[in-house]
Amino acid sequence: MLDINQVALFFLILARLSAFLVTAPLFSMSNIPGIVKIGLALLISLITFPIIYLSIPNYSIDGWNYVFALVREVLVGLALGFVANLVLSALMFTGNLIDMQIGFFMSLIFDPVASAMSGIISRFIYLLGLAVLFAFDGHHMILAAIVRSFEVVPLNSAVVTGNAAMHLIKTFAQAISIGVQIAAPIIAVMLIIDVTLGLLARTAPQINVFMLGFPIKIIFGLITLSIMVPVLVRIIYSLCGVIEEDIVILLKGMT
Repeated sequence: MLDINQVALFFLILARLSAFLVTAPLFSMSNIPGIVKIGLALLISLITFPIIYLSIPNYSIDGWNYVFALVREVLVGLALGFVANLVLSALMFTGNLIDMQIGFFMSLIFDPVASAMSGIISRFIYLLGLAVLFAFDGHHMILAAIVRSFEVVPLNSAVVTGNAAMHLIKTFAQAISIGVQIAAPIIAVMLIIDVTLGLLARTAPQINVFMLGFPIKIIFGLITLSIMVPVLVRIIYSLCGVIEEDIVILLKGMT
């Protein structure tokens, strides 16, 4: 028979998993029904509970400390999901840079998948990243990482350290750096086009360079992007391993 202490332990597990699914890539998409997310969190918690209970069979509720423990587990789950989602955020940032350079940035609309304003290219790259994660079992890897987190950081033992905070800052900076590096080829092509159009405007002032530049940038931008797609898939695949590595490093910083 389950006693109150076992139920309390189960809700601690559920708190971390639920918070993680709120911010984790793939699972945090707004078009996934809430009942599905709740059911998935409950299912993983039920599977994980016997393993964790064997490691701390004598867990007991201690008044207000249990409330603080719930809050702590929620914060741990949110932090892990935020770090895991930074890879897709980097892809969205890449798409926004490309949209801005090509001229699609004026066509921003709300993307229900990413829950943010995005352009045509940013939506394409974001969906490509999701497809690659699914194709290479990235969703299984993410779930395995959150389950493993209970081994690295046991329940109600996470602490905020300088290493954890520094890793969050470095991971955020790394996401921006990755986004700029991926968009660099198209930015370079657009820079060459801008210089060429500038020289053309000086030699032939009667030509409306501003209107001429729009179709030229779109054409060459899409051509460059089509050439980049195979390389982009490989880059996203390599980033799948970075997600798990970042989660593990953050967990070690919480011990």
